[in-house]
Amino acid sequence: MGTSRLWLPLRSRDYRMLWLGQMVSVVGDKVNQIAMGILVYKATGSMLQMGIMLAISTLPAAIFGLPAGAFVDRWDRRKTMIAADLLRALLVLAIPAIATVGVPAVYAVAFLVSTISLFFEPAKLSMIPELVAQEDLMAANSLDNATMSVSELFGLAFAGTLVATLGYRVAFFLDAGTYLISAVFIVLVSYRGAREPLRMAKVRLFDDVMRGVRHINDVPLLRDLMGVYTIAAMGVAASVTAVYLLALERFNAGAPGLAILDAAITIGLLLGSFSVGRTVSEGSGRKFLLGLCAFGVLFIAVALAPSMLVAAPLLLAGGIANMWFQVPLATMIQQSARGELRGRVFAAKATLSRLFTVVGFVGAGVLAERIGLGATIVAIGGIVLLAGAVGFTRYSLRTA
Repeated sequence: MGTSRLWLPLRSRDYRMLWLGQMVSVVGDKVNQIAMGILVYKATGSMLQMGIMLAISTLPAAIFGLPAGAFVDRWDRRKTMIAADLLRALLVLAIPAIATVGVPAVYAVAFLVSTISLFFEPAKLSMIPELVAQEDLMAANSLDNATMSVSELFGLAFAGTLVATLGYRVAFFLDAGTYLISAVFIVLVSYRGAREPLRMAKVRLFDDVMRGVRHINDVPLLRDLMGVYTIAAMGVAASVTAVYLLALERFNAGAPGLAILDAAITIGLLLGSFSVGRTVSEGSGRKFLLGLCAFGVLFIAVALAPSMLVAAPLLLAGGIANMWFQVPLATMIQQSARGELRGRVFAAKATLSRLFTVVGFVGAGVLAERIGLGATIVAIGGIVLLAGAVGFTRYSLRTA
């Protein structure tokens, strides 16, 4: 398949508007991430407080993830995204003033921003299949991931310069502006999805959530996909902790070394997005499983890397493999989940991801202290490889 396949979704004006808005918004997110960290550190002088802030930003997914998916399916997805952008813009714009109240107030805003984001992402992923042709769905998801990787790289580079020259307060104003720009582009999306009428008096939230859970259980592909992904998510999260330990302990390379390894992974994610986007949607299950297996093998090889020069290319290749299971994962959910329940399925996926990400983050650190870093890296790669091997035993995944 030619490279041009990746750009086919941009023929859709609606997808193009959504894509342009997200390109700007992700840059703002990274600027906000850097600025928030600097604000908290300057206010407290504590690395622990920065860690607490990151933990607080992940809590909403565990608490509200499934209910958010139920609301996304009942509300107009386009209007939900616009409202989420406007609310996030207002909250981020207020952070410099709220910071004068105290750090707990900043934590509260970070919690609210993360909670609102829970409505945006499932709405976006659920709407993409309505904006592009089915044969362009793999390319649309690949382009979405590639854009996020490029924007994150640009945002990280831009944030450091911006905060250093103009201060973190200006960074928050810029981030608020990116949310407003994103909202404008979404307003320009002409698609109007027909939503199920909202009858909250007759339908309880718990019942709505359980409809999504039952749908996952009733569709063999979704059930098997979530089971395999749960194992893989824990291993992939643990690999992040292991990369930190590689740079800081084994190679004693400090922050610059960590930046090099992180850049290698991000470039791999970008290359993986472009390469899988050149393929068709058929065979998504095998791509997903082969991507998992490749990631597992490559990460096991990292345990044997004697230097940064060897580890960086292996992690880059691991980034490519990562996109070969992440993009088909989203594509299979979009194709197999019922349209009116799609938001709930994506919310369930996000909730599982966040919960097992925490397990992976903490578990890798504990394991490294108990059995050593090398053995831990082998164990992490083995977990992801095991997920792929289990997946190959599932007919629904092999044939998807």
